[in-house]
Amino acid sequence: MTTKDTPTNTRTVVTDPNVALRIRRASQDTGTVLWRDMIRTARQPEMLVFAVVMGVFFLLLFNYVFGGAIAAGAGFDYLQYLLPGVLVITALQGAQQTSMGLAADFTEGVNDRFRSLPMSQSAVIAGRTIADALRNIAGLVLVALVGILMGFRFASFGGAVVAIALATGIGYGFSWLGAVIAAKVRQPDMVGMLSMFWLFPLMLASTAFAPVETMPGWLQPFVTYQPISVASDAVRGLVNGVPVGDRITWTLAWIVGLLVVSAPMSVRLYRKVG
Repeated sequence: MTTKDTPTNTRTVVTDPNVALRIRRASQDTGTVLWRDMIRTARQPEMLVFAVVMGVFFLLLFNYVFGGAIAAGAGFDYLQYLLPGVLVITALQGAQQTSMGLAADFTEGVNDRFRSLPMSQSAVIAGRTIADALRNIAGLVLVALVGILMGFRFASFGGAVVAIALATGIGYGFSWLGAVIAAKVRQPDMVGMLSMFWLFPLMLASTAFAPVETMPGWLQPFVTYQPISVASDAVRGLVNGVPVGDRITWTLAWIVGLLVVSAPMSVRLYRKVG
């Protein structure tokens, strides 16, 4: 009597070890670039100082020069309104730092050396943007401390932490947009001009410095939903302990949208550089 072996259906899960290896190497390369940029920041802290000085400048200028006119008859403490917007503007300096830093690396041949190494090309930009985000956190804390010295009061420590995290997030999203500009243009002077070209209109036509109700009716829909406004409103509600409505949701949507569009585009442009 003979027996037959009945074949059994088995499902084999196939994993590509190369994928895990590439992810691990990309993470290591990102950490290397991040460490390099943080060391450079420690040796040359001008970028951090510039971001803090600009934030303090806006804080002093708008609070003491324009604050009386803006808040006249509105019945609110203008400093409590202003500082959250300044925190968002300070975070956006990270986008300029990313674009200017990458453009400088192109002209100085640093990126050529990176490209000649067996390393992940995306890690160059990822390491840079993360380093700029960490610098942003330090800058935001310093600007917040100046605001406290001027009389600003946070409603709660937790709200302050979440607000700084949210401001850092919107700055991080725009850093990848700055990377797109740098990878496309690659000239520091031109990159700086283009960065100011998009930053200043968004900054001035926002709720960072004045309520949307003070602006022309035809401009209000744009001001209400543009990224600097929604981030400023969200941060303002968090630090003052008032309801923020859908402002956090809109801010997160802008962050995700910027990353989804700008991250792959910047890496693709970086790889095309010959």
